[in-house]
Amino acid sequence: MSTTLGKNIKAFRKNKGFTQEELADLLNITPQAVSKWESESSLPDVSMLIPLAQVLGVTTDALLGYDSISETEEITSRIKDTVERMSHNSERAQRTLEICEYLSTETNLNPGNFEIIKDYVQETANLSMYEDPVLEGYFQDQPDRIQKIYKDCIRKGAYLISHCSDRELVDKTHYAMAWIYIHLKDFDKAKDHINVLPSLSTGSIRENIDMERVFFESGFDKVKGFDNMKGKIEENSRLLFMLTAAMLNTISQNFGWYGEKEEAYEACDWCESIIKAYATKKEYIDINKYLRVRRSVAFFRMVAAKRAGDGEYAEKLYTKFAEEIKAEDLTEEEKARIMDMIHSDIAYYSRYTGDQENKDEG
Repeated sequence: MSTTLGKNIKAFRKNKGFTQEELADLLNITPQAVSKWESESSLPDVSMLIPLAQVLGVTTDALLGYDSISETEEITSRIKDTVERMSHNSERAQRTLEICEYLSTETNLNPGNFEIIKDYVQETANLSMYEDPVLEGYFQDQPDRIQKIYKDCIRKGAYLISHCSDRELVDKTHYAMAWIYIHLKDFDKAKDHINVLPSLSTGSIRENIDMERVFFESGFDKVKGFDNMKGKIEENSRLLFMLTAAMLNTISQNFGWYGEKEEAYEACDWCESIIKAYATKKEYIDINKYLRVRRSVAFFRMVAAKRAGDGEYAEKLYTKFAEEIKAEDLTEEEKARIMDMIHSDIAYYSRYTGDQENKDEG
């Protein structure tokens, strides 16, 4: 967290779970004023500092950045940087285990750092996938080591859920905890976490009604930034893309691994058509998520071909994908990244599609 006032206001507001509008209402000011404070295009009057600190539940020293706030940010940044470096080491499953053990230690040392606890739970969810004998089946020879992480992570995740006021962190932790319990085959506890997550089933979602609120408050294009309908549409379109991409990844993955050949091709083609449609409006997508799901759909179509015994067609699919990426409106760095990802998948999952066996025989 920065020691600058605007960034501290934003961080404390999010930690309390307030929107800019809710904070403005509590202070009897306009949401635009809060937005300007946080962007530091203007600063609150000195007379506002005490009521602002009271509403946010912090001291004025904390608000102004005179206590340990910057230290907390530095710790979080250091831990995340270390995890990023570790993510490039060794084999996938092994490095995930090493990251989990590292985060276990760091969360012991920093028990109030909910951001790092959330990361720990998410990494443990990844670990549970690798450990699941139905999927990867790693670590079967070291159950005590794995169970120690599960027990520690579940306890810390429950603590975050009970004590953290940041709804986004809580939701992400519930989501990751559900995955852990799914892989542990404790489906009742998985459902407990799933059932408290936000749902699209009613259609009454916060982002949709919030776009309408902004329209009636600020108009379609009257105010620059995100305090207008156009800005909210762009912001929420990216959120919609993230959700859609996650679902399409799951659809193509399951059809690729378990569907019949033709239905798998059809499902992957459908997923790819949606992803490509999103990509025509680059400002509406998260480019990193786009690269990941674009490569996933292509890869799982290749998996379907390999499972059907048609290695030649799988190679044609790879060539076609490589040519499309080469011609796509992406930077050279993005093109290299997406090809690196699909090469990594091909190398890692070859043992499941027969390539490794063929190589061993050769």
